[in-house]
Amino acid sequence: MPVDYARRALDYDAVRADDATDRGFWLRGLVEVGSIQPGERVLDLGAGTGRFASLLHASNPVVALDSSREMLAIAHAKAPLACVRADGHRLPLRADAIDVTVIVMVLQHLHNYELVLREVARVSHRVVIATTDLFTRTTGIIEEAFPSLMEIDRIRFPRTEALVAALERSGFGNIRTEERAYLRKLTVTQQLDRKYLSTFDLLPPGEFDEGVRFLERELPRRFGDRFEMKSSFTFLGGTR
Repeated sequence: MPVDYARRALDYDAVRADDATDRGFWLRGLVEVGSIQPGERVLDLGAGTGRFASLLHASNPVVALDSSREMLAIAHAKAPLACVRADGHRLPLRADAIDVTVIVMVLQHLHNYELVLREVARVSHRVVIATTDLFTRTTGIIEEAFPSLMEIDRIRFPRTEALVAALERSGFGNIRTEERAYLRKLTVTQQLDRKYLSTFDLLPPGEFDEGVRFLERELPRRFGDRFEMKSSFTFLGGTR
């Protein structure tokens, strides 16, 4: 079942975005692993509210592509981006129109991510992907609160080795894979206010509310007023 982002658009940035983290972790990883140079044409596939498209726009011409009209409206309000509402399985772009495509935490939403990668290879010379391999990652107290979360996401997220193979089959070479440590410090109140993952929309009935009650009880008891989120994400780059 797909996640409905239309109803999440207005409050999405409030619960997911953070300028310092977006710049210092996500954008830095994309630029470094993807070797993105100023002036290169960038496609942000699955751009959502334009968190990364708007940051890249300062130095690059960017096309923000997403299937949600509501999310793109917010993206366009952030910067004069070229916003395109389309399905990543059928990109409305000519061959070789793009220098580098960025794909940030999007693969789990795609019906056929390998088909999308073939489309990316058609229109783009390079690709850089940010994702996570949930067979090698744990989510700590979040996993305790929502027992079905990991089972659901291990189906949704491709394994790193499967993704590398799919990139190669799509025509990308010189695959670079880099695991980057992620550390974020929040007050417990901030963490409780930001409790949203797309997978929450896919949990069995009642599990989300029960999990929230668990976090409201256990976060202050275990962590006091300061919560540290320690994890890792995988960045992959490839050249056609």
